[in-house]
Amino acid sequence: MKISLRLIATFSVLSLFSAKAQDNNFDALAKLFGQTAPSGSARFQALGGNHAALGADISSAAGNPAGLGFYTRSEFNFTPSFQNTSNSSSYLGTNMNSNVGNFNIANIGVVFGGTQPQYKEEWRGSWSINYSRQNSYYNNIQFGGRNNVSSIADAFAEQVNREVGDYNLGQNDFANAASQAPNFDLTRHLYYWSFLVTPVVDSQNNLSFLATEGSLVSDQKYTFESTGRSSQWSIAWGGTPNEKTFIGFSLGIPSFRYETRSQYSEKYINNTAFNGLTQSKFYTTSGSGINLTFGAIIKPNDMIRFGASISTPTWYDIDETISSNLQANVNTDNIGKANAGIVLPNATDAGTVNIINRMKNAGYGIVERNGERFLSGVPLLNSNAFSDNYQLRTPFKANIGMAVFFAKKGFLSADVEYLAYTGMKLSTTANDQYLAADLDYYTGRVRQTLKNVFNIKVGGEYRINAISLRAGVNYQPDPYSFNFDQGSSTINRSTLAYSSGVGFRTNDFYIDVTGLYATTSQAYSPYVLNNRELYPSAKIDNSYVKGVVSFGIFF
Repeated sequence: MKISLRLIATFSVLSLFSAKAQDNNFDALAKLFGQTAPSGSARFQALGGNHAALGADISSAAGNPAGLGFYTRSEFNFTPSFQNTSNSSSYLGTNMNSNVGNFNIANIGVVFGGTQPQYKEEWRGSWSINYSRQNSYYNNIQFGGRNNVSSIADAFAEQVNREVGDYNLGQNDFANAASQAPNFDLTRHLYYWSFLVTPVVDSQNNLSFLATEGSLVSDQKYTFESTGRSSQWSIAWGGTPNEKTFIGFSLGIPSFRYETRSQYSEKYINNTAFNGLTQSKFYTTSGSGINLTFGAIIKPNDMIRFGASISTPTWYDIDETISSNLQANVNTDNIGKANAGIVLPNATDAGTVNIINRMKNAGYGIVERNGERFLSGVPLLNSNAFSDNYQLRTPFKANIGMAVFFAKKGFLSADVEYLAYTGMKLSTTANDQYLAADLDYYTGRVRQTLKNVFNIKVGGEYRINAISLRAGVNYQPDPYSFNFDQGSSTINRSTLAYSSGVGFRTNDFYIDVTGLYATTSQAYSPYVLNNRELYPSAKIDNSYVKGVVSFGIFF
């Protein structure tokens, strides 16, 4: 069984393992399964998302649950958020900009506390039920430019050639697929019956394919849209026996949904057979899982706190579906001209007539001029939707942090988070040895491509009576284990997020407001070829601005 596994093939922040020194797949979900943006309440997001040594915040339920032990009364929190994502792309000397906005619920939850510190050997603690959004996947990317070196049809031909060699295919394999048109099970048949690739048989009867349009100039354009989110429900408890040692645990029930729609088009300038083409791809994946978090905070005195938490991998069950379509635009002006257009077999035998009739029934345009048959139109061709189900074990996480308090004036805190990408594993519960073998292969590629990283989170708060001023920084390094880029223009794929906020708190309620700004860069090739010099890549600078507001009441 040959699985699609787009999700699997790219666990590295927009990279495809078969790509040569390029990020090559916007379906990559490493951030979904590994790196997360600052999340939780507006207060914790303003502090850069660091939580290991802090407490008395609803976000502790999904961070370090030991922080729930600092609660002395109950609390309800509601945190809406708005995020605007912007992209600036450069491709073949042309710059483009795009953006998209999304409103969502960043956090909502309740803490059931209520007991005051006893300052003696007696346990007290708090329970919490909390929902937090870990990431938003709304995005809109566009790039384009004029290419005078190659076409995506060259990539189609190279893919078909690889499969001819891998599976020892002959012309009958492609001819017999005519009965499927316009909906094909395999993309090699879709490329063949689009007539964008042409078969060539040498003197030893070896079959190979070339792009039908050889040397040409084309205006290329790529658009990408995605929607979705990853989030988690947490059921957590945190408590203390002596007001100096706080411990906690939580059960996490994460889930995600991610959908992408991409469209790539070429408009040919010096064409003969085709005016251009448009390829669209559709991808949907969703999953749910379970994880556990254990944490502790040590408070030796009122000035210093030390904290640590460990999160087990999340065990996900994942479903994904992928499909695509291809529209080839035939140049009808060249029909009948010498060395131009697509000439079809003119034989009158039953086999040839049968295929011609099948083509007409499928929506192909066929005309006869001067005793010859010509292709005058290709219908919209589709690859049938393909679905997979498999299991994923995400990276193990560990946090360690420290906070220094300055009486009631505020504090400074910092976390270091260890993220073990090389612990990812893909598997299946199905009795399918081919699927299992593919999953093992991709697991190995993930571990070769990614490295374990340390994320750094720093934040502070300064209090002026009922007003609190906050700021933070969140740094997530590039998780690649090698350099994708050639030449002197190395792309910095790390993510850096800055945050600041203000809060107002009374004995009955609080309101916190936070703003965040984050930046990262990536590269994308709409297609790849065996010769690295023949295909271009887009450099994309990505940023987002997020506004978060928390409303809380004590009861």
